[in-house]
Amino acid sequence: MSFAALLQKKVSAKKQENKQREAEGQKWIALEEKYIDAAVEIFKSRCIKAAQQMQTNLSVSFEIITRDVPNFPTYAVKNNSYLVENWGLGEPASFWYARKGSVDPFNHGTPIAFADLLEGMMPKFLAKVQEMGFVEAGREAGTWKVKVSWRSPDDDTSASTSASNTNGKRVNGTKSKKDKSVSPPPAKKSRRRSPSKSKSKSKSPSLSRSRSASKTEVPSSDED
Repeated sequence: MSFAALLQKKVSAKKQENKQREAEGQKWIALEEKYIDAAVEIFKSRCIKAAQQMQTNLSVSFEIITRDVPNFPTYAVKNNSYLVENWGLGEPASFWYARKGSVDPFNHGTPIAFADLLEGMMPKFLAKVQEMGFVEAGREAGTWKVKVSWRSPDDDTSASTSASNTNGKRVNGTKSKKDKSVSPPPAKKSRRRSPSKSKSKSKSPSLSRSRSASKTEVPSSDED
């Protein structure tokens, strides 16, 4: 076998090895999805319980929720570190290849932080929660807590009352406009001038000029 053929064989073996690792990683991704779906159902139950107690918000730790998920991995404290102790239905190699990729091999016995396991699920869990239609849904910075809030029945009542009041004002305004259009303004009474006044007007051209000049002034609001 030539050296080039040997290199080709090694490349082929490496590709096959990577495919096997990728397949191993997919096992964890599928299992992780089941864990997240179970956590979402538990979260819903907590929200329902809070609503039954007349609450309109809930703040709960994702880590605490996972304690109620069947067969969820558990941790143990070793040298002041929270490390995965029991992997439940999964395997550490599956988690490793799902999170780290298939390039580097997993060394059995390598400690894995429980926080890394939770952090891999947290964004997916939060995304599912945010699709539920809450008024507010987010993660408290620096914690595992997820905080959500929903509307109170009082909010809907006040909103409907405000809308009805607004509609009532519009109706009243329409009626007032209608009344103004139906009732025409009173006709102006024509004043008859006495012959003496007409004579005085013809004798006083200066007074006639002053009255004609007033027509060029801006009319007041009363005149409108």
